[in-house]
This record gives sequence, structure tokens and C-alpha cells, in this order.
Amino acid sequence: MNIGAAIKTLRKQKELGQKDLAEMCGVSVNALSLIETNVTFPQKSTIEKISKALGIPVSYLLLFSITDEDVPEDKKAVFELLNTAIKSVLVDTIKPQS
Repeated sequence: MNIGAAIKTLRKQKELGQKDLAEMCGVSVNALSLIETNVTFPQKSTIEKISKALGIPVSYLLLFSITDEDVPEDKKAVFELLNTAIKSVLVDTIKPQS
């Protein structure tokens, strides 16, 4: 699970800087940076704040956090197929509003 990379990717898709997202979540820029680089894992309450600030359900954030390493070898082909399809649909709902 790579929640840091997922947060960073989704933040960039929303065209938010680290400082902007940190302020929206009530955490320091340093704390957000440590989360995004997977130095620290966020608490449940922080995950909820980040999801809310990004305008997505926590489940979307967790889905974007799943990596190949989290999936058993015999399920990887199906995971890749479904993961790509689901993420492409979800990304359209995450884009910034004009």
C-alpha cells in the first residue's frame, strides 16, 4: 500500500500544492510531505481530512493506494485490468472543477 503516492497523485490532479492541501487538512506542510514520501503513515482522522479536502471518499483514496505488491501473484493480471479501468473512471470524478 502506497498511500503517500496516492495522496500526491490525487493532490496534483486537483491542482493543489502541498501547502494548500496541508492548510485544508489542518496539518503542517512538513507532516504532509512525510506522508507523501511514506516516511510516516497518516492516522485515520488525517486520512479522513485529506479525503474530504480532495473531495473524494476515503475508499477512493485507499483504492488508489493499492499496489501490485499488495496483490497475490495469481490475481495480478485481473487486478491490473480492473485497476486500470476503475481508476480511469474515478479520475474523471476527481479532476478540478473549472
